[in-house]
Amino acid sequence: MIRFTLLCTLLYSGIATAEAQTTPPPTLSSIFRDITLQSDTFIFQYPQDTITYRQETHLAFYYSSEEQVVAVRLTPMDKAYFSKRTIGLATSADYDLLDSILWVNDSYFQFRLRFRGISKSDFLHLTLIVTGNERTQHLPLRLFPYTRTTALFYTGNDDLYIGEEKSFELITNNLYNLKLDGVWYKQGNIEYRLTEKDGTGYISIIPNVTGTQRLRLAFATHKPYLNDARQIRYTLEEQEFTFIVRESRLRFLRMEQREIIREQDNREGVEIQIDNDRHLQIHKTYRIEDREERGGPLVAELYTVRRLSNDRMLCLIRPYLYHRISDGYLFIKDSDDPKFITNINILPEARISKISILREGQKWTTERSVLPGEIVEIRLEGEGLSQARFYFEDLEDVSSDTITRNDKVANYVVKIPLTIRKSVIEIYNQGKRTGVSLTVREYERPRPLDFVYIDYGEGPKAANTLNQLVLYPHTIRDVVLSFDAAKIDRGEQLYGRQILEIDVRITGSRNELVELLTINTVEICPDDTSPRAAFYRSPSCNRQGIPLNSRLSRKTHSLDDWSKIEIIIRHKRERYGGEGYSQRIEIVRQKLVTFDIDVSFPAGLVIKKLGVDGFPGLGGISLAMLAQFSFYDKEQVRRFKPFKLGAGFLAQNAFNFNPDVRDRDLGLVVLGSLYPIRKEAKLNFPLYGGAGYFLNQSKFFFLIGPGIRVNF
Repeated sequence: MIRFTLLCTLLYSGIATAEAQTTPPPTLSSIFRDITLQSDTFIFQYPQDTITYRQETHLAFYYSSEEQVVAVRLTPMDKAYFSKRTIGLATSADYDLLDSILWVNDSYFQFRLRFRGISKSDFLHLTLIVTGNERTQHLPLRLFPYTRTTALFYTGNDDLYIGEEKSFELITNNLYNLKLDGVWYKQGNIEYRLTEKDGTGYISIIPNVTGTQRLRLAFATHKPYLNDARQIRYTLEEQEFTFIVRESRLRFLRMEQREIIREQDNREGVEIQIDNDRHLQIHKTYRIEDREERGGPLVAELYTVRRLSNDRMLCLIRPYLYHRISDGYLFIKDSDDPKFITNINILPEARISKISILREGQKWTTERSVLPGEIVEIRLEGEGLSQARFYFEDLEDVSSDTITRNDKVANYVVKIPLTIRKSVIEIYNQGKRTGVSLTVREYERPRPLDFVYIDYGEGPKAANTLNQLVLYPHTIRDVVLSFDAAKIDRGEQLYGRQILEIDVRITGSRNELVELLTINTVEICPDDTSPRAAFYRSPSCNRQGIPLNSRLSRKTHSLDDWSKIEIIIRHKRERYGGEGYSQRIEIVRQKLVTFDIDVSFPAGLVIKKLGVDGFPGLGGISLAMLAQFSFYDKEQVRRFKPFKLGAGFLAQNAFNFNPDVRDRDLGLVVLGSLYPIRKEAKLNFPLYGGAGYFLNQSKFFFLIGPGIRVNF
């Protein structure tokens, strides 16, 4: 019977598993008939207003503010689907939930969001969480914001001078959407770059040739706009600007290097090439100041080494102060007399003061640890970062063009290989160590307890399947806990070391406490099939299993009938931030049959003797002493079946003291009895039936009749 039940259970589980595997996962289209996003006076619908970007479907919507407020409406395909389910929204650093999610007019869900810095938000999406039927479903709704950005600047009537930088303020309706990368670009005879300072955008212009010069410029944006054909455009329409360029008053000497890094430990200076001039003297040190008047602060020293054949002068420059081209010209002076002008950036050495990490759907954290296989955005903060070229050792840089990088902040999106073999990731700048690094942290996520097995005598069974009381009708020789380490890490789904604690409580047949056992820490490591197996090797990893008898003073094979072994297996919560799984297993030492001596007082028995004609009347009160077997219900604890079977003696009419009674006799009997099953009844009337042999009369007989049984 047990084997048949087990076979049926396994067959049903296999069918259920097969059905679950063939059932396609739910999607937005299968759950919601319509998804609407309202931005200002515009309404966008899913899937009507979707576009395909990077081979994924996105809901495109127009925004006009960096903190755009939108209203989202979700109309279910079938309202009954949410009768036993709830819907929520995952938190994100990209937006704030203004209203709770409401079920409106028994027809749709509605809530409002406020985005944060939408132009600089990458991978923008909403993750809907549908919970019900003991399952949680995460449904991402990828968003594609677009806007119409305008940008221009007015050249004015002022002339430009050769080699002199001049900045113009940008007039734009969305400064944060413009890509102001601070990088110098050259177009024809003009060099230019776009920067941002104190919330204002600037374009800096340096002309190289006199006369009328033209600049054609198409501003690039972080977030695109959609043209009439719904094509994605990340650049604005091209504009043309005209400048009048004149000769400089002091001769402008161009340095080959436009940016000099002031290194704290470099006292010798940096070799550069500067335009040659006959008034420049060899082996002479010139002062470089940021003002034409006398007494200006010393920004740098210029030492001339020798003239070169390419009409340039080889020099050494020793910077002392920081300077930016946008701050004005630099004057090359002989003593206090200005001789030439130039302009370069003197920047601080790239220094990282802070590292932050952003994971999709989470908030920025300053913890410098990453996990194998994940993609994260890394923000470096410090000084002199605009000219740095950072390289993350053994990581793949998957940054997009929209990533922010300036002198104070540099953002990168990197992918950590699943099989990375280093525990420390060095960060390099142009081939040199920055002294800052990341650490690779192994996963320690609680996995469902399907890798834990319990063997109490019927072979190993997964712990998370033993949800009902286990009745075991044999001697429990031992209870062995074993672990299938191959189940922990599978493919790219990594969980890492599993830290468990186990409580064992043994009670006797009267529910008295027999023994308590606590195993505080059990560490199970993924086996060699895991891509991170080399990093899980530890002498504390359990690989042999745990036989409880090796730790119990009262062995399981010595337990009395109806003793109970209660095992609680759970993740060590303090190792997983309060999260984890728990499983309670109860094993009862079952007894099927019990033997006892029963004394009862049958009354009103009908006894039919063989060979005697007629049918007798009811007898008086008799005395029965029986050795009988009682049978337990196999599906319940300590619950008898309503019948017993026994053999013994029957004293017929033992309590009838009338001297005229001649039916007193002693018989050997085999009796079966049927008892009421109500435990609360104090007075019971069992029904007896059986056969026997009277010793005095030497006759066989059959009998049937009631008895009296009193419970105290």
